[in-house]
Amino acid sequence: MLVVWRGFGWLVPVIVFAALILSQLSVDDLYGEGFYTANAWPDHAAYILGAIAVGLLGLVLNHVKRKIPVDEKTGEPLGKAASHSLFFMPVEYWAIIVLALVLWPQP
Repeated sequence: MLVVWRGFGWLVPVIVFAALILSQLSVDDLYGEGFYTANAWPDHAAYILGAIAVGLLGLVLNHVKRKIPVDEKTGEPLGKAASHSLFFMPVEYWAIIVLALVLWPQP
């Protein structure tokens, strides 16, 4: 599978995967070995926290710290600023996608 990203879009799967790993390690440490695999709520909580982190990252990267190139002589904007995306979708939209995937009813 070909992964297409622009800017820091590659961080989306890294953040979600890191949230899952940290959730498993912390839940198993707190409640005992095997608790994470026996229950579904730690997995859902990790996805939700990962989605929140991805949404905040996208907001910061694509809206707060986004610099628009400006012509030095005239002061006019030269075009659109570089964006951060994964599979041609802005990073902040991936928070909604991750939430939709985890909250979708399982058969």
